[in-house]
Amino acid sequence: MPADRGPHGSAAPRIPVETVRFASYGRPWLIVLRGPRAMAFDRWLVRRAGFSLVSLQYALAGRHRYSPTLLLTTIGARSGALRQAALPYLERDGTLILVGSKGGGPTDPQWVRNLRRDGRCWVHIGRRQLPAIGHIADERERAELYDFVCQNKPNVPHYQQRADTFGRAIPFAVLSIRAGAGANEAADR
Repeated sequence: MPADRGPHGSAAPRIPVETVRFASYGRPWLIVLRGPRAMAFDRWLVRRAGFSLVSLQYALAGRHRYSPTLLLTTIGARSGALRQAALPYLERDGTLILVGSKGGGPTDPQWVRNLRRDGRCWVHIGRRQLPAIGHIADERERAELYDFVCQNKPNVPHYQQRADTFGRAIPFAVLSIRAGAGANEAADR
């Protein structure tokens, strides 16, 4: 099943206009790549070149520095199918940190639900696929990471402020590269 399709073969949901307007700091004309086909292209680009045009356009719109982007492959919480998302990441003490902002919207991204259900995942960084194990930071760990994340991703407080209006704390995922596992493990599924 193509990566831009939902679990039942339907098209992936589009990003609401108000979320794009908010995430682009009121400059939505800079957000050119949108929709399922654009996201599929961006995942392909991250896998092949290690660079995300979607991350770049949001960085330009928010007047922030571009964040390196990885391709995360998780196991679907309900379907068990492999799901991919191109996500900016931070490195800290040998771990990778992902921010589940979803533009400060009312729900967590699907990849967060997938990691909560099964922490086994794979990351493409640059052009290398690496097996990893991930978890969603609990309240204590999130509090420890919050200042570090905000120093390196100045848009996180902006997103958290919007997420607060929905009663949601933006989740942080912590990934550790698994030593000794085969790099093509995802392909074997």
